Amino acid sequence: MKIIAFTFAGGNKHSFQIIAKNIENFTVIEYPGRGFRMGEDLITDIDSLIEDLFQKVKSEISQHQDYIIYGHSMGALLGYLLCQKIEELGFQKPAKLVVSGRKPPVTKRENLFCHLPDNLFWDEVVKIGGIPDELINNQELIEFFTPILKADLTIVEVYKYQKKNKLNIPIDVFYGSEESTEDEMQGWEEESNEKISITQMKGNHFFIFKHATFFTQYFKNLTQKLTI
Repeated sequence: MKIIAFTFAGGNKHSFQIIAKNIENFTVIEYPGRGFRMGEDLITDIDSLIEDLFQKVKSEISQHQDYIIYGHSMGALLGYLLCQKIEELGFQKPAKLVVSGRKPPVTKRENLFCHLPDNLFWDEVVKIGGIPDELINNQELIEFFTPILKADLTIVEVYKYQKKNKLNIPIDVFYGSEESTEDEMQGWEEESNEKISITQMKGNHFFIFKHATFFTQYFKNLTQKLTI
């Protein structure tokens, strides 16, 4: 059983290392413009990004018939949209979609700041949390990551929900207690004909890292259960 993962805005293939380091077949799909894809242009159009990522996922699916798709925040949205595309095109669908740190796709984003000047944009990014101190205080790194974060957040902020057929994939949803409420997360129940599980975890937007041990064991257990 393979886990195909998609990171939050500004992330790369190492972003889930604290969770995935002891899990076999945990693959993080690299977005254009970073990591080993640094030489490629950043993408700000969500349809173009989904097509790009689908081409990467296609090869992973062909190698492993049984797989799970996981995404956090921006990655949760991308994972959801990829599941739509996979089902629409008749490819082998994942055994489960796992999303964290993301309200239902139908939810309109309230705090928009991808259009702000770089200094104000960075202030808003820091407020979200999850930025290491060494990055916050390093102007060179800030200048390097700002275009990447702006491109990713443009994807998230410009996205407009389109009503399509429900997925036929079970979904496990996790959210931080400091970021969302149970009522806000209920909309995920409208996105699939299969079982939807919604779980609150203590913490802010990046609660997954405070509960890294839990998620490592969760994914290990999940792959074992679905393989049996």
